[in-house]
Formats: sequence, structure tokens, C-alpha cells
Amino acid sequence: MSGSDSVEINAHAWEGGDHVADYANRKLLPVEVALLIRRRAELAGRTLEIGCGAGRILGYLLEFGGEVHGIDVSPAMVDYCRRHYPRARVRVGDLRAVLAASSEPYDAVSAAANVLDVLDDAGRRQALTDIKGILAPGGVLIFSSHNLGYIEAGGGGRGRMSRILAKAMERPPAEVLRKAAALPRSLRNRRRLAALEVRAEDHAILNDEAHEFGLLHYYIRRDDQERQLRELGYELLACLDADGRDVPAGTPGVAPWLHYVAKPTGQ
Repeated sequence: MSGSDSVEINAHAWEGGDHVADYANRKLLPVEVALLIRRRAELAGRTLEIGCGAGRILGYLLEFGGEVHGIDVSPAMVDYCRRHYPRARVRVGDLRAVLAASSEPYDAVSAAANVLDVLDDAGRRQALTDIKGILAPGGVLIFSSHNLGYIEAGGGGRGRMSRILAKAMERPPAEVLRKAAALPRSLRNRRRLAALEVRAEDHAILNDEAHEFGLLHYYIRRDDQERQLRELGYELLACLDADGRDVPAGTPGVAPWLHYVAKPTGQ
């Protein structure tokens, strides 16, 4: 199987499943709060959220008073957003066709919760290129991505499943039972998808615990992401960890996800 197979596996999981109950909340990470505050000027304009899910961030964008658009590959998610956030212009859309989401430029594009990482390397680079094409002068892209530096520092690997089980035992009894019931599916998914993992010099595609090990995600180091953005015509403005702390060049960051702010070069 190829990288495109992993993309189709991810797309099938999101298109076909009803994950609204898992994502219908307003919870923000500290870094997401910081980014909403620091980038309020751009986010108060014409904004597109890619992978808007059940409106976790979309609802806050609406409070800035701008023109808010959202796309998501899941019809169930889109239906939920339309009912609960009627002022937003939300539709079913694939991030592989993000250019179709634009009739005029956006002041900000948000791609939270590592949504770009469902793509393989070629597809992710193309999506970043397409997003650059729909940003207005002075516009910014705000996105998060899985941190390969965290995995290489021991945050993943052979012990992932045992650590997940240990952590689950600290949860409320009902959640422990739910996790236990999902364990056979997790093991089957892990066996099925582990062979599709890819490790390249500047990125990896790994089967992680998301959705009972049912997805394959793109992982990249902080400096490799900055280099990739530069190659695609972006300037990196900030890289932050989950607590909103700066992650400077040359450091891997201790968080499993890193959050990036970038703008097209020369703006």
C-alpha cells in the first residue's frame, strides 16, 4: 500500500463515522486561547476553518464578529454546526480541494486539531500551497501538527498501548469500561495499519491511538516544518507548545502537538 492508501483510510473514517458526540464541546487548550487573543485582528475578518468539526473553535470565531466559514468532510459534523452555529457559513468540503472553498480571499485560515495531518506528504504540501493561494494580503494560517520530535524523545513507540491502558485506569469507571470494550478493535486496527507506517528523513506517517488506532497521521519535527513552510512560500511567525510557550528553532518541543502561525512570504 502507498501513502495515498493511508489518506483514503483516514477519509473513510471521518466521512462514514458519526463522531459528533466526541467533539461537541467548547474546550480549548491554553495555546488555542492564546492564539485567539494574539491573532484576534485577523480572526475578526473573513475566516475559514478547515475541519470545523462540531464547532469547538467555530463558535469562538463567531464571537469576533467577522464573516466565518467552515468546511468539514463529515456531513454529520456540518449538520450539527448549521443547527448550533447558524451564523457561520458551513458546508461539506475536503481539505484536498480547499480552493473550492473560496470565492474571495480570507484574512485567516484555521486548521486546528492536526487536521492537515490526515494527508500524506505530497497531499499535505499541496494543501498548504492551496491555502496560501486563498489568503488575503496580510492573512495568516494557524494550524497544529503532530510533533515527530516528541515521538523521537520517547513519547511514543512500543510502550504506547501499555501507557494508554495505564492512563485509562485513572479515568472514571464508565470511561474505563468503554475503553476496555474498545480494546479488541484497537488491537485489530493496530495490527492492520502498522504495516502502513512510513518513516522518511523529514517526516513520518504513524498509526497512533486516535479512534482506537484506526487512523494514520503525519508527524513532523519543528525545524522541518519551518523549512517546509519556507519551501512552500511561507514565513513562520510563531511555533507554540500546548501551553502557549514559544518553541524556538533547534529545540524539539516537549508537546505531542505543536501549533504554528505562518503567513505568505513577503507580506
